[in-house]
Amino acid sequence: MKRIGWVLGWAVPEAWFAPLARAVLPDSQHAFFPAAPDTLPRISAAGRFDWLVGYSLGAQLLLASGTRAEQVALLAPIFAFPREENSGGRMARAQVKLLARWLRRDPRAALTDFYARAGLDVPVAFSVDFSPEVLQWGLAQLETVVLPPALPPGWLAWCGADDALLDTARLHALVPELAPVPGATHHPGALLQAYAETVEATA
Repeated sequence: MKRIGWVLGWAVPEAWFAPLARAVLPDSQHAFFPAAPDTLPRISAAGRFDWLVGYSLGAQLLLASGTRAEQVALLAPIFAFPREENSGGRMARAQVKLLARWLRRDPRAALTDFYARAGLDVPVAFSVDFSPEVLQWGLAQLETVVLPPALPPGWLAWCGADDALLDTARLHALVPELAPVPGATHHPGALLQAYAETVEATA
């Protein structure tokens, strides 16, 4: 049985993501880690995984970590989120700052708007798992972190061709190993399926 560690995206609750992952890989053992300041130490403490998979901000955290895990996959990877960096992000840095301010004033409305923009059918009630501090930390990562647009050798990556937050054509031009998924959005469903097919093919 494969053991898979999942590093989730910004404001992506385990209660919503976990059933999607388990549905495509029902015979694997899964552990889920929210995107937070202590994510990487928690992964290390959890023992060995056959695969580490990062989604969105979780992918950025794995890219920045320099993890030596043997098998790593990235779904909707982020090298630099602000569009000013020309590394595949579609949102202006000012928009990220605006979202951070909105989150302080009215977190429910801010999250509802973000989920709608990203194409994520997340019930806002699920987001109670996140503290305001963790959400603000995640936005600070998205606003400021700039990574070289490259995959470490052997890493795999997929991004939806119709992703509203990421310019997949630009990402593929920068990182030819990244596979666009036709018709897919930022929603992890189709990306999970593409990853699952790879896992099953290499089993």
